[in-house]
Amino acid sequence: MKTTLLATAFILAPLGMASAADINEALPVDAFSWSGLYAGVHVSYVAGNSDLFIDGGFGGGGTDLTSSMDPDGFIGGIHVGFNQEMANRFVLGAEADISYNDADGLTTFSSGLLKSEIKWSGSARLRAGYAFDRTLPYITAGVAAAKYEATLITGTPTGDILIHDETHIGWTVGAGVEHAFTDKWIARVEYRYSDFGSQDLSIADGVNTVADVDLQTHDIRVGLSYKF
Repeated sequence: MKTTLLATAFILAPLGMASAADINEALPVDAFSWSGLYAGVHVSYVAGNSDLFIDGGFGGGGTDLTSSMDPDGFIGGIHVGFNQEMANRFVLGAEADISYNDADGLTTFSSGLLKSEIKWSGSARLRAGYAFDRTLPYITAGVAAAKYEATLITGTPTGDILIHDETHIGWTVGAGVEHAFTDKWIARVEYRYSDFGSQDLSIADGVNTVADVDLQTHDIRVGLSYKF
């Protein structure tokens, strides 16, 4: 009898193990979902292109004045957004960010030096990507804004002259990749190009001449987000 029982157990054991394996394979494995709200921080190096143009001088009737200011430096800020992952793995979302800028430039201008500064920048954008499990390459585009200042450093007792102090509004476009290291923490690398458009030179307000300043930036960002 004991021999018969042992033989039966020996025969059924592999069948039981195979059945357990089949059951485990049939059970769904929880995949990472990109859907949900997230918020995080980012830092970046930004390189700007900016031209100051004055037609005929401050009072008109003279020669044109042109200067390339080109501020550059580092920025740091926060972002918040929401993703929705579709059944076909496409991910759609929206994001907003605001950054403090430590980006400036210094160039010769007229009889002094011209200093340009990006004080802050921000954007509101749409995003679209395709999820490879925990990795998400994406593209993004939307509206962008930046506070831009230009100061003429005279080196005289009269002091420096703030010639431009305006909020520029334009657009931004970029691409990046995110990776979810855990179900909550997501790292990113992103490139952005922003065109903040052209604004009239502040000091030329009411003066009968064409005078404006434009601003474009390129920046490479790295960031860390927490998914709620």
